[in-house]
Amino acid sequence: MKKTILLLFGLLLVSGSLSAQEKGQFVLQAEANAGIMFCYPYQGTFNSIDLEGAVGPVLRYQVGNRLEIGVGANYCAHHALQYLPIFADAKYSFGIGKSRPYAELRVGYAFRLKYVKHENGDPNWYSVEGFYSQLILGYSIGHSDIGIGGQLVNMKEYSTEWPDILPGGCLTFTHNQLKPAVFLHYAYSFHLGK
Repeated sequence: MKKTILLLFGLLLVSGSLSAQEKGQFVLQAEANAGIMFCYPYQGTFNSIDLEGAVGPVLRYQVGNRLEIGVGANYCAHHALQYLPIFADAKYSFGIGKSRPYAELRVGYAFRLKYVKHENGDPNWYSVEGFYSQLILGYSIGHSDIGIGGQLVNMKEYSTEWPDILPGGCLTFTHNQLKPAVFLHYAYSFHLGK
């Protein structure tokens, strides 16, 4: 365990010695998030906390010394639910050195990849689709970003008169609920030049 921590710390120091971004560059970022989503399918109360993970790319353009704007997509898996958010992204750095704090805002649409039937005798089906947003606060060290974030994503609930019916049958949409999540964020950026 100590060797792993030392190896990660060494990689961060090496990446911190790499050159900082310049205005006019494109940045391709590979990222991974791991966290928890708070679900409350019954009577609007929090009664479920599930693990959630996401991986994907973000392509941004360096507008100025501190601001980058772009687009991205992530494959997200939460318990049995799977969804694909496509989003607009804006990242603001609070400094121009190799090491600097940053804030990142994302807004977009999550596309459903899978329906899921809730456990504990609930006859309803659920999917994640619709509004999607994230706010990430973190610290950049060279090409690496480490942060913590919050997320809101829309979960749709469908009901049916026949509990054993499969999705695609006679499902009736009942309502939307925004589901909050918190997560840890890691990303590595490849600077593509001017």
